[in-house]
Amino acid sequence: MSQDVRNPAAVASPARSGRRRRWVVVAGLVLAVVLGATWWSHRQADVRAGTDAVTVDEMAGRYGVDVNLIAVTARGGLVELRYQVVDPDKANRLLHDDELAPVLVEETSGATLQMASPPHRHGAELRPGGEYFFLMANTRNALHQGSLVTLVIGDARLEHLTVEG
Repeated sequence: MSQDVRNPAAVASPARSGRRRRWVVVAGLVLAVVLGATWWSHRQADVRAGTDAVTVDEMAGRYGVDVNLIAVTARGGLVELRYQVVDPDKANRLLHDDELAPVLVEETSGATLQMASPPHRHGAELRPGGEYFFLMANTRNALHQGSLVTLVIGDARLEHLTVEG
């Protein structure tokens, strides 16, 4: 076993090379995980896909509500979705069917806001002409006054609604 004692780098080279190789493998794995997570978050299905663009009157006919306000509130931390009931039986479904929970999509960025928990269940029956509201967290400050949003309820979508402040 003869070692070249005159050249210390020749002795340390295999260990240094092994560490460098491990570092490259770890860095490659980290990069793969980051790229995979980014790809996965961008491939999530757009909630607008497979829905029908409807008018305000058509939305009222399907779900019994006339949406009359979308606004940022609580210093921009919440979004209020206010609606008037035109058909209590249809509107009542919004409160009890989680698949009908309203979703807002910011039209420029595609940011999607939905309720983290089921909507508040009103103790009393909904009355025709009554005004009610949903609150949603304004996640990542996605909406601002003047933003254009699409409201998705079930299989219908109302497009180009302006967010108020």
